[in-house]
Amino acid sequence: MTYTADLLDGLARHLAEHGLGTYRPDGTYTPGETAITIAATPPMPDRVICLSAYPVVESSLLTDTTTGIQVRTRASSDPREVDALDDQVLDLLHGAGPFTWGAVPVQLLYRVSAASIGADASGRWERTSNYYARAHRAAPNLE
Repeated sequence: MTYTADLLDGLARHLAEHGLGTYRPDGTYTPGETAITIAATPPMPDRVICLSAYPVVESSLLTDTTTGIQVRTRASSDPREVDALDDQVLDLLHGAGPFTWGAVPVQLLYRVSAASIGADASGRWERTSNYYARAHRAAPNLE
């Protein structure tokens, strides 16, 4: 895989291994599960943890990088449920590391911001939390 694919796949598997949800790369989930997805938030099930990556800082000389990871959560019409799901993710990830996911060494994960998104068209509350992953990203011009 690539850096971003390894990073997000590894994080999704880490969340699933710690019981926060179910990760299936094919995207098939049952209504009672908490889906862990990459990039897309499916209409079902109600409970979702969606992961997306974005660049923050790239070194011009070293393989050191900081990659942002948006962790978007959704639960029910009770906003306390999405707050609890977001808190579970924070408890697992904030200050965590080191990890090696695929070919990506991650030294540290930490949350830098969070906010409520409000309710979606189906009345399910959503939140977003942004984490930074301090990692090493190999690049042909930096080797």
